Amino acid sequence: MSGRFGERGRELLAHLRGVAGEVEVFEKHGRSRRFELAPEGESFGQSVEAGWAVRGGDGRRSWFVGGSGELPRALAPPPATVPGLRLPPPSELAPAAPPSGLDTPLLTESEGRALLAGVARELVRELPDVRPPHLRLDEGASEWVLASSRGVAAAGRGRSAALRVEVARGKTRLAAEFVARAAAELKPLALARRLADRLLALSGGALKGAGGTLVLAPPVAARLVEAFAPRLVGAGAERQLADLLGRDGRLGGEAVTLVDDGADAVGPLASPHDGEGLPAGAVTLVERGRFVRPLTVWWESATPSRAFGCARRDGWRAVPRHGPTQLFLAPDPAHAVADLVAEVERGAYLIAAEGGVRVDAAGGELSLPVSGFALARGRAAGGLGRCRLRGTFAAFVGGVRAVGRDLDFVAGDGIYGAPTVVVDGLALVADGD
Repeated sequence: MSGRFGERGRELLAHLRGVAGEVEVFEKHGRSRRFELAPEGESFGQSVEAGWAVRGGDGRRSWFVGGSGELPRALAPPPATVPGLRLPPPSELAPAAPPSGLDTPLLTESEGRALLAGVARELVRELPDVRPPHLRLDEGASEWVLASSRGVAAAGRGRSAALRVEVARGKTRLAAEFVARAAAELKPLALARRLADRLLALSGGALKGAGGTLVLAPPVAARLVEAFAPRLVGAGAERQLADLLGRDGRLGGEAVTLVDDGADAVGPLASPHDGEGLPAGAVTLVERGRFVRPLTVWWESATPSRAFGCARRDGWRAVPRHGPTQLFLAPDPAHAVADLVAEVERGAYLIAAEGGVRVDAAGGELSLPVSGFALARGRAAGGLGRCRLRGTFAAFVGGVRAVGRDLDFVAGDGIYGAPTVVVDGLALVADGD
């Protein structure tokens, strides 16, 4: 990061100090590349961006202004409106070390094209009758600085890659997304095999014989964690969980530990700081099935200067939002995934979520379209076809019997993760039932 990056912000902060209440200045520089391969042809594009945002106010009113390009050296604050502004104090906590791989260069045009062509080629090798896929890869890197009149000063870097695939085989179609910190982590053969497995699972018809124990791969379990997350956020979380908590505060089985940690290096958006410049770190919300605490923001803490940050800034145009950063079901190093699957005498292995979770807020019922395979004596016994996972949050958190040592994340309104999960109490039904 350039030593001069942030100088304008410090100058503007000094200019506004004392005339605009509390003030926070945020600057961000980024670059991104997009690679696309479709049956009609291929394309490549790249962009370089700079943006900034300034917010200020007091406990009663606030204002916000942002723009593209370089931060101006002076500005006139716009009229303030409700609600009021809360800016955090400097933290006494040391930030975590940045995740590795931030210095890896973005893919060149030839490397990006080769990656997409490799996925398409390996997919045809796995399933010769598959139709040419549509692939789009977005990779970007950024750096940012933040300073406030309360003394918060932070800087950071980030990067991410997302591969989106649309593919069809016969009447079976699917859309998939894979996320990683860097595009170089996306391996064509592994991705092609995951896509082929999903196509085979969706075109099968073995649902009728798939009753019994369910094994949820990380992309499925992580979507359930995402749907459950709102109940764990805010000072009123215990009230939201009242229908699930036992008298002893137990929420689920011994295998259930839920953690929010924006700095966890396994997560694709790991960062030492949150969107307000506070250190990010691990906050255990549920430990071995017992509810410990909600995910709360710094101003709800008895010691705000020692609270981990949990604010997300979705871009330089956005005001920071409080909520899960990287929330995940913690893995268990003692359980290999292969062993969990092998122990299932009769059941199903659900490998992917084929959409989002639908939740009936009144009854707590949940429904998730999934793909997977029937299991018989620990081995795949045919694709399930199009089906849905149904149940309740109580059945999910209360029915987790074991978790694997793996951990993977999915992108949603935040980043959510899970290992492979063995669960009882949820049901599989045909899609549409």
